Amino acid sequence: MPRSIHKGCDDFRQTSAGARGRWLTPQLTRRQALMGALGGGLTIWAQQAMPWARVLEAAQAQAAGAPAARVLVTVFLPGGCDLLDTLPPLSAYGQYADLRGAMKLDAPPALGATGLGINPALTEGTGGGVKGLFDAGKVGFLPGIDYANPDLSHFHSRHFWETGLVTEAAASGWLGRWLDRHGSAANPLQGLTLGSTLSPVLATSSAPVAALESPTDVALDVWGIGGLQERQMLDAWAKLAGGHVRGAGPQSVHTAARLAKSVGDQLRPYAPRQDGSDPLAPPVPYPDGDTLGQRLSRVAALVAQPLGVRLATVDSDSQFDTHDDQARDLGDGLRSASQSLAAFQADLEARGVADRVLTLVWSEFGRRPRGNESGGTDHGAGGVAWVQGTHAASGVLTDYPSLTALDAEDNLKVTVDFRKVYASLIEGWLGTDAAEVIPNAGAYGRLALVR
Repeated sequence: MPRSIHKGCDDFRQTSAGARGRWLTPQLTRRQALMGALGGGLTIWAQQAMPWARVLEAAQAQAAGAPAARVLVTVFLPGGCDLLDTLPPLSAYGQYADLRGAMKLDAPPALGATGLGINPALTEGTGGGVKGLFDAGKVGFLPGIDYANPDLSHFHSRHFWETGLVTEAAASGWLGRWLDRHGSAANPLQGLTLGSTLSPVLATSSAPVAALESPTDVALDVWGIGGLQERQMLDAWAKLAGGHVRGAGPQSVHTAARLAKSVGDQLRPYAPRQDGSDPLAPPVPYPDGDTLGQRLSRVAALVAQPLGVRLATVDSDSQFDTHDDQARDLGDGLRSASQSLAAFQADLEARGVADRVLTLVWSEFGRRPRGNESGGTDHGAGGVAWVQGTHAASGVLTDYPSLTALDAEDNLKVTVDFRKVYASLIEGWLGTDAAEVIPNAGAYGRLALVR
């Protein structure tokens, strides 16, 4: 029987819908403080509500104390990005073509002298896209990445990658645990998700972290009001935010007014100006209308400000759960990633902060080597990730899985555990002991991911 045509499986849709709130256990929920009502646009997770003046002071103090501090950015490709059609093995093209049949890539561009090809979509963007970055020595590919005895559930695998723990138990994020040990107790901008909800990768136990879609939206605003009426509204709001009140109800209104006004006051330097100019506008073009590119442009802008950003997470809006019509859907997703990541790297370099930033691109698992009858691939193992930046080790950094020696489930064998990559980034880039964050870190060995 032919497969029913659908975009992504039920597991992927349910995981995507619920993932953003998954880590909010009752204990963590009690620490959540929503800062900035009425268009504030910024959510902060902290042990207690934090005055905005103190937040900005803490951010500036952290930046001043370590002006050259390294930044790690993670970019998530949701759904399970396929290795074989991302980096097709030219040295084993016959086996690849037999497995993929009509959906195979014909004559993909060669990836230098590696024996691998690259999906044509990854050649698109500034300077030749991701392939151009590879050719310039700024990308290190990690084929075969996964974990032993892989669980092919989106929900479980994504949770494992987000926490750095292969357990279904609730846990903080792997980078959240790093901030708990090495972050500031007062600067939520140190761990920043560009999106409407905090990434579980940054879920902490104590350190404050934040999520925002765009700093240009962080201002006290009421839609449809401008001119004299806007000034009068703001004056009234300032009076409401000042002074002292008694009683639970009035106190709640007063608190909301104070927080909303302080959001607008403190982040006004980063908001668009009356003449239409944007102080955070990128110095290089990004792909038009691409959400991933828009978010990465804001990461670059905020890293360049004195805000103490140390970690940032961004999710692609493309879906890589390519059960059907993989040639088109994977190409669309990789094209967005290539154009956005190439622009991001050019942006960092134009702003003079590229030597401080390393990017990890990842997905929760790979796909099965044999294509299915719907022109797609089902959940498998041995995926693909890469590191990107001026200090990224370049080349193909892990062994490419064999296409003739599959595992017992006819999946690609895992050639590198993702926790080895995490441990290597923590020590090689962030400069701290991986064992503080990754249990039994010594058992995974290390990769040279930084140069």
